[in-house]
Amino acid sequence: MAEAAVAASAAASRRGAAVIRSSLLSMLAIAALGVTRLVHTALVARNTDKTTVALVGTLIGATMMAGLFLPGGLSSAASKFIPYHLGRGNVAAAQAVYRLLGWVGYLCSGLLGLIVGGGALIYGLPVSDAVSVGLLTTAFSIYSIEKSALYGFHRVEAYVRLELIGSALAIAATLVVVLGGWHAYLLPLTLGYSVLILGAWVILRRSGSRGDGFIEHAEKREMAGYVGLASIGGLASAGLLQALPILADIYTSKAEVAYFVTAVSLVAPLYFLPRALGMALFPAMANAHGAGDMEAVRRHADLSTRGLFVLLGPLFVTAMLLARPVLVVIFGADFAAGAIVLQVLLAATYLMVTQVAAVNALSSGSPREVRIPVFAAVTGWLAGVAAAIPLGLSLGGAGVALAYLVAAAVSATGPLTAVARRHQLAWRGPIGRAVGAIVGALVIGWVVEMIPVSGGARWVVDVAVALVAGALAALILRRDIRDVIGGRRWRRTGSGEVQV
Repeated sequence: MAEAAVAASAAASRRGAAVIRSSLLSMLAIAALGVTRLVHTALVARNTDKTTVALVGTLIGATMMAGLFLPGGLSSAASKFIPYHLGRGNVAAAQAVYRLLGWVGYLCSGLLGLIVGGGALIYGLPVSDAVSVGLLTTAFSIYSIEKSALYGFHRVEAYVRLELIGSALAIAATLVVVLGGWHAYLLPLTLGYSVLILGAWVILRRSGSRGDGFIEHAEKREMAGYVGLASIGGLASAGLLQALPILADIYTSKAEVAYFVTAVSLVAPLYFLPRALGMALFPAMANAHGAGDMEAVRRHADLSTRGLFVLLGPLFVTAMLLARPVLVVIFGADFAAGAIVLQVLLAATYLMVTQVAAVNALSSGSPREVRIPVFAAVTGWLAGVAAAIPLGLSLGGAGVALAYLVAAAVSATGPLTAVARRHQLAWRGPIGRAVGAIVGALVIGWVVEMIPVSGGARWVVDVAVALVAGALAALILRRDIRDVIGGRRWRRTGSGEVQV
């Protein structure tokens, strides 16, 4: 018995180390992805006008929304079912899942490219822009599926290399387009995504064993149901962020649409970095479900969720209060007025990214658990869109941003509550303190915005307030941070909280 316990403990440690390593590598790659989007937007903003920035951002948003629908659901299925079969030792079945999801994904991606490109033509854009956005939609959609397949087969290092190469190519191509005075602003992003697609095809199709894997009809039905739910959930949650420029275009001016485009590009690195944890964690949880190891799911969900809330809290507080200086440095003084929009989007993004581990714990489980984050995301989407109408009409850009904050709060509550109850996790204290710090930063930001200073004095005030507020947030969360770093876990019982 003692030897079995030691072996189980060693196996758990190896799995935890693998998740941490995968997460760190993923953060590097996805940071490059976010920086690419940011640099691309900054180069376009500094070399064109706000109307062009608004148009390019809206087209990218349409691309991302399309890619987060069926391709997003297929990519999520690849992250779940491939490692699930690997966890059961059935490599041939994992390969069969990849082939099935891949071919369905290619067909969906091509159709979505045609639909988005056709929509651009109907909207009145020239043929060149319609073709560009259609190609970008197809490339991004296939990219999402192949990236998840690389994670599902534990080819994280290969993914990181391909992502870095693609990001470098996209930035270089953007420089060429801008300096050459051309208008093919979407082509660099298409090239970047294509690098990973081609690399994944070589790695997974040539090195993988074809085998005679067979997928049962019942599992195909389960996969189809999962893809449908994941598609709806992904579009309702992450898709709403990409739809913000479109909503702003309906209720606000072109200038405020440009503010949303720049804000979304700045939020992207912060949004994607914690999702790197999800990309590494989801296959690990699916593997644990396949092996019947619920304690591993509980441990990953607990430490990851508390870690995201308390470690990111001070960073987001500081970032929110540095909104104006960052906008001026990257995009120019003309975009300083978008500071409030960026602050609210950062608060909403914090709520969207900190639920990643809880969503993964549910999405990698039973069909009933899969429905919980989807229902929460759809409810949040409906609440956000409904709130955007009165808030957008009355408050303009700030109102649309507040609507997204409402959507984020609603969509995060369901998964966090469900996982905390399912595994009896003591989250109320650390999450409450972390969210309180974010709300405090919003209030401070609005107060600082009313201080009648400009020029150098404005910079001093913004930077000083940001640093002090970030330090205070870290002080408030110091015990929670120590618990996460030390790996201490707490469980909620009828008589209170006890350490596990």
